[in-house]
Amino acid sequence: MKRLLLPALSAALVLAACGTGPVEVASPLSVIPERAMISIVLNDPAGMVRNIDGYIEEGAPILGEKLLENIICGQLEVPSLDSLQVRYGFNPSGQIAFWMESAMPQSMAMAVSAPDFPLFISLLEEMGVEFSDEDPVNGSTVYSMQAEEGTMYMAGVNGVALMAMSTEKLGTLISGLSSDVSVHVPETSLFMQFNLSMIGPMAVAQMPMARMMINQGMAADTTMPYFVSAMMDVYMDGIEVFLTQADLLELTLTTGEEDFVARKKISFLPDTYLAGMSMDQQDQDMLGSITSGDVATVRVQMPGELAFDISKAFTEVFISEADEEMLQFWASMASNGAVSIYNDSFFHVVAAYQMEEEIAIEDVARLYAEYLDLFVSAMSENTDFGSFFTVQDNGVIDIDGTDFYSMSMTIASDSTESMEFEYWLTVHNGALFLEMAPQPDILLSIVSGDYTPAELESDGEFAGEISLAGYINLIMAMSPHGMDIPEIGSDVIIRWDGNYTDGVMSGEMVMDGSDAVATGFAFFGLIAATQ
Repeated sequence: MKRLLLPALSAALVLAACGTGPVEVASPLSVIPERAMISIVLNDPAGMVRNIDGYIEEGAPILGEKLLENIICGQLEVPSLDSLQVRYGFNPSGQIAFWMESAMPQSMAMAVSAPDFPLFISLLEEMGVEFSDEDPVNGSTVYSMQAEEGTMYMAGVNGVALMAMSTEKLGTLISGLSSDVSVHVPETSLFMQFNLSMIGPMAVAQMPMARMMINQGMAADTTMPYFVSAMMDVYMDGIEVFLTQADLLELTLTTGEEDFVARKKISFLPDTYLAGMSMDQQDQDMLGSITSGDVATVRVQMPGELAFDISKAFTEVFISEADEEMLQFWASMASNGAVSIYNDSFFHVVAAYQMEEEIAIEDVARLYAEYLDLFVSAMSENTDFGSFFTVQDNGVIDIDGTDFYSMSMTIASDSTESMEFEYWLTVHNGALFLEMAPQPDILLSIVSGDYTPAELESDGEFAGEISLAGYINLIMAMSPHGMDIPEIGSDVIIRWDGNYTDGVMSGEMVMDGSDAVATGFAFFGLIAATQ
């Protein structure tokens, strides 16, 4: 399959910056099956290259103009991109579509915008493909080429090059070709659809072998705590549930003139557990209860039943028979919350969680103390691993008239300085608040009402904003000596938004293209300077 797919995709990408060709009668997107096992579409690769070059020119001008276009010209050894359309017959502003209707190689097919089919054939011949003449199909000239998976047949009809693994299938594609589209893909986008109702059962069949190999690897490491294997089992269980209940997964990556946008959509099979999940009616948006973070601000909401089941699975890694009160406590924190991260100190976090029922700070202290006792006990069973962690329960402390439950955690390391974390929790207006900082200064301002509520442009159940530069600095602060990347000149450059409605999970992430290039260029320049 690689021998067929890669040359065609490479040809499309290599020719991507050569301008718009003549208007085509038919569209490659008209013959894609609605529920193929795998579908991949590239729409307007020329526009993608132009927009990416725009990101580079604005975000890292030192790299020069038309960087990607110049690389393409160098690979093709052509004097200019303007000569590509005439020379190769491929429309780089058109579409490339590849799909497999099943796991059988014979189900593969492709459709490519190629207004001049003979020239397009010559392009593939220059890439080393050898063609043979075949009998016409539906009045169209047919060529064949040999591949690892068998013989592939090609024909050019109404400005589209069609490829299939049999003449019968090729005839079906020729008959179905039209100006209509069966899959709607934005311009300058890469679209991928995976039929998980077909792929999932095949992947699940391999899960027992994967579990066995993972468990054997963990068992061979005598320093590995027992609960790591138990947590891995929880993850594997979750993956198996997803693979057996998901229907379709769609991913769309769009390079716009200014923003890079990634979208995903997951639908679940009818009458399954995940399809039946629905968002609870939340009393309030917890973002309004905290301040905005200069590194990240996040809204997190989850169906209550799903939050409870996930909390139960992970809690029982450490507590074999967790009581209902503790499980509901953790589930409440997962079902409706908001989190902000700040850059004024290492991993400074403030969070707010809507509780299922009214709760007092004494109840919070008791539940945390019970869980920490069991957690520390589990960690201590492995002396090599447990010696790195120290947890101290400081109990309930009064600060300026507000009761806080306080605990401390120290993580030691042989190669870096120890990391110390101070946790402060309090109950205010029926919600649970947490701050990770030396002192709960932001929580004190929230309790007093002297704060500006956080806001997000996105209104989805799981949404947020993050400063990529701030996040990278946060991660690099964990290095032995700590490093700072240069000033990037932008604040929040990544935003995401997501919803869970009627058994469908959808989400979108937006990243400023030039800012991303600037951050990446600065980051990799810093890494190179430290080598």
